[in-house]
Amino acid sequence: MTEIPTPNDSATQVRDSLLRAARTCFIASGYDKVSIRQIAEEAGVNMAMIRYYFGNKLGLFEAMITEFIEPIVARRNLVKNEPSKTVMADVFNDFYHNMNLTPGFPRFLFSLMSSDQSSEAKGVIFKLFGPVISLVAIPQHLFDDSSREEYLLVKMSIMSLLIFPYIIPAPMAELHGFKLDQDFYAQLAQHNIKLLENGLFGEKQ
Repeated sequence: MTEIPTPNDSATQVRDSLLRAARTCFIASGYDKVSIRQIAEEAGVNMAMIRYYFGNKLGLFEAMITEFIEPIVARRNLVKNEPSKTVMADVFNDFYHNMNLTPGFPRFLFSLMSSDQSSEAKGVIFKLFGPVISLVAIPQHLFDDSSREEYLLVKMSIMSLLIFPYIIPAPMAELHGFKLDQDFYAQLAQHNIKLLENGLFGEKQ
C-alpha cells in the first residue's frame, strides 16, 4: 500500500516536482505520448502521487497550465484599470520573464492547439484561457474613439509581438541571425515596448 505524504514528508515538494516533471515531459513529447508513469519517473516519486494530488494525467496537465498562466493573470488584474499606457512595459517585461523560465512552453502550446489530437488537453486550454481572454492587457481608454475592428487588430499585433519569438522554428531563427537566448529576449522586450508605445498607439495619451 502506497503511503500518502503528509506536510512533514515535504508534500509540497512532491507536488512541485510533479508539476516540473509534467512540464518537462509534455514539452519534450507532447500531451498524448506522455504517460503518468513517465512523469512519475521524471519526478522521482511513486506514480500513485499523481492520482493523489491531481486525480489523473489531465488533472495534472490542468494544474500545470494554471501554474503557468497565474503570474500573467495576476499582472493583468493589476493593470486592467490603469489609465496609462506605460503599464504595457510591465506587461511585456513580466511576460518575457515568465516565458524565459520555460522557453519551450509556448511552442508546446502552439503545437498542441494546432494538432488534430489531444482533444481533452485542448479542452483544458479553452477552459482556462476562455475566462481570461483579455490576458493581452490593452488600456481601454486608448480606444475610446476607435472601432472594435481597430482594437482587435492592435490586440493581434500585441499577441504577435509577445508570442511569435517563442514559436518561431529554430532553423528560421538561425537563418535570420537570431540567437534566441535570454539576452536577446531582454533586448526584444525593451524594443517591443518602444515600438508599441511610439508606433501602434501613435500620439494617443
